[in-house]
Amino acid sequence: MELEARGLTVSANGAPLVEGLDLDVARGEVLVVRGPSGGGKTRLLRRLAGLDPGTGGEVLLGGRPEGRWDPQSWRAEVCLALQGAPVLSGTPRDWWDAVRALATQRGRDGEDAEALASSWGVEEGIFDRPWSELSVGQRQRCQLAVVLSRRPRVLLLDEPTSALDPDAARAFERSMSGRTAVWVTHSAEQAARVADRVLELGA
Repeated sequence: MELEARGLTVSANGAPLVEGLDLDVARGEVLVVRGPSGGGKTRLLRRLAGLDPGTGGEVLLGGRPEGRWDPQSWRAEVCLALQGAPVLSGTPRDWWDAVRALATQRGRDGEDAEALASSWGVEEGIFDRPWSELSVGQRQRCQLAVVLSRRPRVLLLDEPTSALDPDAARAFERSMSGRTAVWVTHSAEQAARVADRVLELGA
């Protein structure tokens, strides 16, 4: 298995949202996570990404526990893209260049983020415009393009197409072919298109 969780507990403000969760994601598989709002979906992704401290259980990548990884190396391989997109300083190209310059990214066989974004309908020149001038949909696609371009072993996606029109959303879905992901979506139709398996939280 590429990514595993054993007995995972996910909490918010001291209150458990998910308890004793086991999950397995094979290489190239998309596990869709669904559940009610406030049910712990985003918190689960943050826990898998190593961004929130664990209160129980363990997460493993390729059979190796998270605690045996350097945190930066873990986040380079288990990469989270949150819903929406932040307004960063500079331009998307500045961010793409900064990500590629990280020690954990050097030597990685990546993809062309600008070409990926273009395949999802992003206009030419967007990567050289300030983030503050971009729409939410443009920012979301640029963010996703940079994340996917680095080819992490596991993608953690929180409503990745929430700000995209249907054509762009379908194009993004096609780009996910063969990639390993834990994907949160509220859309039953999207889940049916992209999921190899579905995990229902709170079921």
